[in-house]
Amino acid sequence: MFCCFGQAVPRWAFLGLPLVLMIGSTAACGYSLVGTGSFLPEYIRTVAIPTFVNTTPRFEVEVRITDAVTREFVSRGDFTMVADSAGADAELTGIITAFDVTPIGLNPDEEATNFLVQIRAQVNFRDLVQNEILYSNNSFFFRQEFEIEADPTALSDLSNVAVDEIAEEFARTVVSSILEGF
Repeated sequence: MFCCFGQAVPRWAFLGLPLVLMIGSTAACGYSLVGTGSFLPEYIRTVAIPTFVNTTPRFEVEVRITDAVTREFVSRGDFTMVADSAGADAELTGIITAFDVTPIGLNPDEEATNFLVQIRAQVNFRDLVQNEILYSNNSFFFRQEFEIEADPTALSDLSNVAVDEIAEEFARTVVSSILEGF
């Protein structure tokens, strides 16, 4: 027992003091949950996202990725999406330069069931009000393993469902990079 202001205080009461001080000091240090903030200027409310350019042989991947990026932007903030930059506060443009699918897993019949999907893109986010680039990555690289649960002999390539799921993950990564300033 220690004495503090004429009162007897148990020893364990002092052990929690450093913890309380540490928690209190981090509360004002700018920590926040990932995915909840935005480093974009407040006036950016309308974002133009024209269809990404596709330089790969993969059919319609640009449409699926653009749609996924648009949905992700809407879900992450109070943004209005438009396809044309006229009247927009900002514009997100992209060029898909690679969409590679590599088999990495086989079933007992030696048919590919697991794939590594790699997407490379050029992504630019421009503030149209101030005419400045807020985010630019000319070699945005995304990779994800994907498993096909259907009969692999019936698929010559990844199904459209798989491409949509991969586009969603790609979109989540791109939008997080833009909104969180990475």
